[in-house]
Parts: sequence; C-alpha cells; structure tokens
Amino acid sequence: MPAADQELDAPTAKDPSSAAAPGRAVRRAVPLWLVPVLVGVLAALVSAIGSWVPSAWADEAATMSAARRSLPELWRMVHHIDAVHGLYYAALHLWFTVVPYSPFTLRLPSALAVGVAAAFTVVLGDRLAGRWTGIVAGLVFAVLPRVTWAGTEGRSYAATAVVSVVLTLVLVVAVRRTVQRRGRPWVWWVLYGVLVLLSGLLFVYGVLVVAAHAVTLLLWVLRRRGPGGRGSHLRAALWWLVPTTTAALLLLPFVRLASGETGAQLFSLPELHWGPLLRTLVFTVQFFMSGTVLAWVGWALVVVGAVGTVVVPRLRARVPAVEVTLPVIVLPPVVVIAATMLTHPLYNARYFTFATPFVALAIALGLTLVPWRVVSALGLAVIVVLAQPQWHIQRLPAAKDSSTWAQAAADLTRLRAAEPRGTRDAVYYGPLPLHVNRTTEFVAAAYPEAFAGMRDLTLERSAVDIGQLWAQRRSATDPLPDLSGVDRVWFVGQPTDDAPKRMQQQLVADGWRVVTDRRDGGFLLRSFERSRTG
Repeated sequence: MPAADQELDAPTAKDPSSAAAPGRAVRRAVPLWLVPVLVGVLAALVSAIGSWVPSAWADEAATMSAARRSLPELWRMVHHIDAVHGLYYAALHLWFTVVPYSPFTLRLPSALAVGVAAAFTVVLGDRLAGRWTGIVAGLVFAVLPRVTWAGTEGRSYAATAVVSVVLTLVLVVAVRRTVQRRGRPWVWWVLYGVLVLLSGLLFVYGVLVVAAHAVTLLLWVLRRRGPGGRGSHLRAALWWLVPTTTAALLLLPFVRLASGETGAQLFSLPELHWGPLLRTLVFTVQFFMSGTVLAWVGWALVVVGAVGTVVVPRLRARVPAVEVTLPVIVLPPVVVIAATMLTHPLYNARYFTFATPFVALAIALGLTLVPWRVVSALGLAVIVVLAQPQWHIQRLPAAKDSSTWAQAAADLTRLRAAEPRGTRDAVYYGPLPLHVNRTTEFVAAAYPEAFAGMRDLTLERSAVDIGQLWAQRRSATDPLPDLSGVDRVWFVGQPTDDAPKRMQQQLVADGWRVVTDRRDGGFLLRSFERSRTG
C-alpha cells in the first residue's frame, strides 16, 4: 500500500502517544467497542445531570407546541413554519408516545445524542489520529460548553453533532475502501448519501459539513502522490459526487420550503458587521459560550495541534485528522457569515453545534502533541476545570434566556390547588416576559399541567387550525368573551399599559374582584372571582 494511503488507513500504529515499541503488536487491554461506549455514557451523564433544573424557554416551548400534534397536523404546520425542524419535531412526537412529558424527558434525547456523538468522536479520532487521541477527543467533547448546553436543550442541535460525526466517519471509511479497492465501497457511499439527506432534513445548515468534506477530498487528491496515490483519491472524489449530488437533488424541494420560511423564523437574529460582536460570537460563544479563558486555551491547542502535526515528522500520520477537522470548523461559519453580510441575518452561534466533535478532535491533537500521556491528562484536566463554571451556569434555574417559567407554573399550580373543589378556572394569556410580542401560551406549552382544564379567554383560532406554532389571539384592547360558567379568571403574564388593565376594568365593572395578586420575576399572577352579594 502506498505510504500516503497508510496515513489514512492506519494512523493508530503511528500514534505518538502509543507506548508500544516499533514493530511490536499492540495488545488492547479492552475490546475496541468498550472505550467509545464508556466515553459516550460519561458524556451523556455530564449533559443529563441537572438538566431538569433550568426553566423551559421559547425554543423548547416551540418544540412542545409542535410535538404534541398528530403527524398530519405537524405535516400541515411545517408547510407554514419551522420546516427546518420538522424531522426533529416528528421524532419528539414519537418519543412522547413512549415516555411521559416533563422538561427532563424533553431534554433527555439531547443528552443521549451527546453520548452517541462522543462515542463516535472517539472512533473517528482513533481512526484518524490514534486511540489515545480519540479518547481525549471524546472527553473534550463531553465538556465543551456548547455541547453541555446542547445536551440540556429540547432542540435538534445535539442530534446534528451525531449526524455530522457519523457522516464524516463514513466518508473516511468509504474513501479508504475506494482507494484500496476492497470491501464493496459502494455500500459506504450509499450510506453516505443517506446520511447527507438526513443531515439536511434534520437541520439544513448541516449540509455545510458536506461542503467541508469537498475541501478535505481536494486536499487528499492534491497531497497523495506515487503509484495509486493521487489517482486513487481522485476516483474516491468522483465516487463522492454521486451520493452528494443525488442527496442534493432530493433535498432541493425541502431547502426551497425552508428558505421560504426564514422571514418568519429568523426575524430575531441581529444584523452582523465586522467588529467586536462578531469576533466574540465566533471566537468564544460559538463553541465555548461565555468561557473566554477556555476559548483562548482551546483555540491555542487547535493551532498548536494543527501546526505540530504538519511540521513534526513523527506526527505526519495524523495529518488526515487536520485535513478533516479544520474545514468543518472553519468553512460553515465563514459561508453563513458571508451570506449574512450579503443578504439578511442567518448567523446564530448555536447553529454550528454540528462542528463540536471536530473542535474537540482538533483540541485533542494539541493535547496529545507530546508522547507522554500524563501531559495529555493534565491538559485535559485543565479543560475540565475551565469548562466547569459554564456547566454550572447552564444548570441554574434561569439559565435559559433568563426564563422563570418553572417557578411561575409551580406557583400557579399551588394556588389553583388551594381553590375550593370544583372551581372552574379561565386564563387570560398575558404578554410573555422579555418577549411582550408573545403570550404565556408559550409557558402553557412547556408546563401544561399548570394550565390544565382552564378555559382560554384570548383564543380566536387555535395553532392547529391555522397551521402555525402559536394560536391567533385577541388583542388586550378587545372585550372579554362571555364568562358564564367561569368561577375564577386568571391573568398570567407581564403587565403592560393595556394588560391586565383593560380586562380588569371590564371584570370589575361586571362585579368581579381581585383575590390573588402575586409576582414571580416578570410574571404577574392575578386572579378574579365574582363578588359575593347579600
């Protein structure tokens, strides 16, 4: 086999961290599959522990608004809004047919996805840079602040990391088998095409990983020399075009549908210009959240690992790891930022969670640059220590967008439980704190038990009826509907100039009085009942 092909096929034998003498068979103390599984379990636990503490927030409420619908209702909805998340919503719909809903079970699939992604990061790192480097990469992935955030989020971001790392692993195997002309490579290319399709359907930005793969393949074509070298990799690149083009054609209708909904979905994204904000988002927030020191350490290790791998002769077997990781880390944000500058806002730091396995592997290349594992372990310990404050912050009750929904829902539940038996409640959904253009219907979607059995006084047309995430509602200036059969009316939301002032004026004029008046953060919980006469 040409030397260049050996680099891609068997870097483990050249792992600089290996303690085995040259030419001596390396006896593995444990089965090959066990280490990735153990790292994956650890990563899932790191994300899952404490994930039930933070209050739900707007994005997670959107997940539950969609996931509670039937599949035909969901199909109708994605033709109006959120097609980009449709596959994830369908998966969560099926998940909640098996498990009961709670904020923890909403987030549990993401924690499990983090575990799966960590395990495959170990496997990919093992294949590209050696077993020890793969283990370190999986452990770094487990504690990256962007990862531990995604693992506590009832959204698709953790799942995108799984698909991107598995897609890349399949690419590496497919190229190797194509270059070596063995093992039915077409099976792997078919699998690659299926995963490209899945990646795009799960989150459309995921197809940028495929563009990064194009850069990697180009590097391999240009760098591979000698008999069977460049020609073999050129053949692999041509093979890559077939499933990629097929998947792209199949994704085209979906991309057109999703792109047509961007105005309704991305309206809250800020405009970006070259300057401190953009530098902070890309350098720190994108992968390290608010961990500035960790970001400096992480990026320094990425640079040291890449340069050391290319420059130091004994590390040359790990060059494919650099050629795989850097394009996925660099290309997607560059493309999205450029598109943002040229068109309209498309950039959000959390959209690039799919690149976190590659950031972890790039950091691991720096941590394992020297052949002594104790140095790698100490460096990993520093990463863990620097990441721990972010892990803690992500598990505070108001960690998500300063949301205090859980406390407000708990207080509403307690206050309603103290009502006389048989009390018939109605709710007036007020403005959502921090988002006064929305209503506390979001809170009801995330904490439905608190609002169970309450008559909705602001509803005009339900979200299901209009095929949207949220219902069409009356304005605060509109009169209340008929209240016959209602014993108590609750206002839940943030007070404004009109709410609950207008509805309270009407209630008082009709003989109602205030019986509960409580504030929870930005929420006002105020209830009214009919005045007793006689």
